[in-house]
Amino acid sequence: MRPILLTLALTTLALPACERADTREVKALSAELDRARRHRDFGNAESMARQILKRAPHHDGAWATLVEVRLQMNDVSGAEKILNEWRAAARQSGTQLEEATGDVALARQDEQEAILHWEKALGPDPKNERVLRKVAELEHAHRHWIEEDTAWSTLIKTRDSADARLKRAIARRQLHRWEDAIADLQRARLLAPENAQVQEWSQRFERLGKFLDEIRELDASISSSPSDFTLLGDRALAFLRAGDPELARSDAEQARKLAIWAIRPKLLQAIALIELNRANEGVDLLVRNSIRLEQLNAENLEAFRRLDGQIAVERTNADLFVSRAWQLNEIGQPELAQEDAETALTLDKKSASALAELSYALMKLGQSDEALTKIKLATDLDPQLAIAWQYRGEIEMTHGETVPAIDSLSHALQLNQTAIALRKRAECYRKIGYNDRAEEDLHALEDLTARTMK
Repeated sequence: MRPILLTLALTTLALPACERADTREVKALSAELDRARRHRDFGNAESMARQILKRAPHHDGAWATLVEVRLQMNDVSGAEKILNEWRAAARQSGTQLEEATGDVALARQDEQEAILHWEKALGPDPKNERVLRKVAELEHAHRHWIEEDTAWSTLIKTRDSADARLKRAIARRQLHRWEDAIADLQRARLLAPENAQVQEWSQRFERLGKFLDEIRELDASISSSPSDFTLLGDRALAFLRAGDPELARSDAEQARKLAIWAIRPKLLQAIALIELNRANEGVDLLVRNSIRLEQLNAENLEAFRRLDGQIAVERTNADLFVSRAWQLNEIGQPELAQEDAETALTLDKKSASALAELSYALMKLGQSDEALTKIKLATDLDPQLAIAWQYRGEIEMTHGETVPAIDSLSHALQLNQTAIALRKRAECYRKIGYNDRAEEDLHALEDLTARTMK
């Protein structure tokens, strides 16, 4: 009996010693694991995590590491397998398990489930900075500005930082909370004056500040009339001038949804996408990638604003579409000009002006044969239309028909003397050796230019 009791006593005494040894070993392995994770040495991290789990099967940090390693290797199914093993081993669903479940859901592109599990993780640990940051960044990606603002605000209450302040300033800029955004930016500058991102955004806000009075007025007007595509276009233009193509794109896109027939929102959205280096997203706009805001003068912009507004009221007025086609040809957008000219022709099949603008657009699109056919129809329909004769002359020049081109340009000049027609006819005269006549046209061009400048 005594040997058995002695054995039991020795065993009982040995258990705490073994547990203490395992605990020390787990602590040492955990320290190694932390170092491996900090240095992004995922191979070593995985090895440390598995050694820990042999000694401590409920070690959440080790399980979380195994999931992270699988996700870093884009092995989502492997990460899900580890999650299932973790759940089976866990006494209860803790913060790290919920966070990892959200991470795997995000890897599966199930963002709603990711948010759901991260919010569960925040339940018992509402100040978890890592999870709050994940929530904020996902809300930002989905343009959920209010939710993003809330996440950054919670994080800032936990620990203030230049990065969180800057991110919240950017979110509040999207919400047009200008004073709050500027206050956050100022705080970020105070906390990290040398930070490159803080400096970059300081410059952007400084440019924006020059237009804020105008933008605030437009904010108020749009708040009263949120479906007014013209006001949204005005604000998109203001944002482009202020050097903020992201906010400009948002307003232009909304204006375009409200008025699919409008041209100005298309142009502004295309310009914004080009400035954001995302021109490929605007293929359906039919706007050429060469367009820039500085290429559009005040008269162009006002003309498109006015014509879009008039077309909104008179959707079957062919002349309005012709006028807009002319403006589009003027700024080098033949695809859109063709669209408007064809619309005008569906409304008025005998519109010589529509045929003229269509022919010019087709010429710029490299369809010169069809362009010549259309422009001849235009001059037949209306022999008094000067612009049609001018276009006809230009198209005939591209076909190498120099003498007919001179005749067409002469018709145009008899009806309306323009600089382009004089220059083109002088070019034709030189081609056939009529240098004196070419000089006469060039002198006439100088006189016309001088008169125009007075």
